[in-house]
Amino acid sequence: MSSIGAAAATRGAAAWSALRGGVPDSQPVVMQGDRPAGWWDLLPFTVHRIPLGGGLETATSDGVDPFTDVRTDLVVDACGGSLDGRTVVDLGCLEGGFTLALAERGAAHVVGIEARALSVERCELARALRGAERVEFVVADIKDELLRRDPFDVVFAAGILYHVGDPAEMLRIIRDSCREVALIDTHVAHPTIPTHGCSELVDLVSGGHSYRGRRFQEYEPDASASARDGYLWAAWSDSHAFWPLEEDLVEMITDAGFSSVEKVDMDVDDRRSRWQVDEINRVVYVVRP
Repeated sequence: MSSIGAAAATRGAAAWSALRGGVPDSQPVVMQGDRPAGWWDLLPFTVHRIPLGGGLETATSDGVDPFTDVRTDLVVDACGGSLDGRTVVDLGCLEGGFTLALAERGAAHVVGIEARALSVERCELARALRGAERVEFVVADIKDELLRRDPFDVVFAAGILYHVGDPAEMLRIIRDSCREVALIDTHVAHPTIPTHGCSELVDLVSGGHSYRGRRFQEYEPDASASARDGYLWAAWSDSHAFWPLEEDLVEMITDAGFSSVEKVDMDVDDRRSRWQVDEINRVVYVVRP
C-alpha cells in the first residue's frame, strides 16, 4: 500500500472508531471549500498521535504520542511527581495532545492556547473522543491570552519559542504567567553554521539587553491572513523568528526573572528515545521563578 493509501486507511479507521464511540452532536462542523464537512474530515491529525482505543490513533505512526513523550513526564517530575491541584497552560497546543496528556496526569485545569481555528477544532475532537475533563481550548494569540489571564502554576512551552520574533519578550510574559515551573523545549542557533535555513548571526535587542542568534523565516512578510491560517506549524504573528545561541537563551531566561535554570540531559535513561522531535540544536530547560 502506498504511503497515501496507508494514511487514508488510518484516517478511515480512526474516523470509524470515533463514530462507533459516539461523538457528541454538538461537535463543531468545519468548512471544506464552500460546503460543510463532517468531523471525520479533521482526521488524520498532522502530528499529534492521540490514542483512541482499540489500537487506533488520530495520526499515523510517525506522529508524536504526547502520552508517552518524555516532556510530559518531565513536567510531572518537576512538580514532585504529581500535577494534582495545579493549573497548567500549553502554549501553541496545536492539536491538543499535550494538553490532554497533562490533564490526564491529574492537573486541576489545563488551558491549551492555539492561534488557528482548524487546529482547535481538532483539539475539541480529541477531547470528545477521550472524554477528557478539566480541559479548555482557546483560539487566541499566545501573548494576548497570557496577558489577560491570571498566572498558572505550570507553563508548558514545547516547540513554541522558536516561532516568535522576540523570544526574550515571550519569556518575560511566560515568567509573569508562571507561579511554579515552566518547561522550555526549543531550537537554538548553531554557533558557527546556519541550520534549518537560518540566517547568519545577528543581534536582537529586547528589554534593554542584546542577544546573539539567527533569524528563521516562517513565511513571506506579505502573506495574507488566509495563507497564514493554513500554515499549521508556523508562527501566527511573526513572519521571522529569532533563534538565540544557547548561552543567549539562558541569558534571556535569567533576564526574564527566572531564578532557577536547569538544562535537561536527554541522554539519561530512555529520555532520548521518547523525545519525539527534530533534535538538531534542540534543548530542554526546566525553569522556576
